Amino acid sequence: MKIGIYSGSFNPVHLGHIALADFLVQERVVEEVWLIRSPQNPLKQSSGLMSNLARQEMLELAIEGHAGLKICNIEDRLPLPNYTVRTLDALKTEYPQHEFHLIIGADNWQIFTRWREWEKILNDYHLIVYPRPGYPWDVTSAKQYPTVRMVEAPQYDISSTQIRERLTQGLSLSGWVDPNVEKYLYHDSTQNRKRRI
Repeated sequence: MKIGIYSGSFNPVHLGHIALADFLVQERVVEEVWLIRSPQNPLKQSSGLMSNLARQEMLELAIEGHAGLKICNIEDRLPLPNYTVRTLDALKTEYPQHEFHLIIGADNWQIFTRWREWEKILNDYHLIVYPRPGYPWDVTSAKQYPTVRMVEAPQYDISSTQIRERLTQGLSLSGWVDPNVEKYLYHDSTQNRKRRI
């Protein structure tokens, strides 16, 4: 089976994440998309990162009713830092029957050579690159690699950073996140924290 690997902090997961994953399944670019909530992205700061549990619970809420979308927690079992090449190698070992396609945005494609063992990723796996607002397509460099496919997916100008800012201001998150995720952020997460104290 052709599996799309969509890894990220999902801090929190928003409608753009889910819409992209749905698009790739519905357009049969891949048969399934596995969302991997990374405990810690090596290229990002950990400050402001919500707990693994909170991000996991919001992912579960966000994919309810979305056929072909699944959550994969393989990075929880891998050593830090969470280098993508290690994740892909672990997936290949654990699920040899599948073909894995890493899903990244055009912003990450521009800095892909900063990734750990990026050449190995290009040689051993497939890449799906989707457009991001403000990041022009680098078609020339992508054509050098037969494993890279650029997909004209719809663009969503939504960021988790903006959502966290709205959250601190007490603003509505309608149109930014799934309604159940908004409820979790404003209500359930507070209650869960109280129960864990």
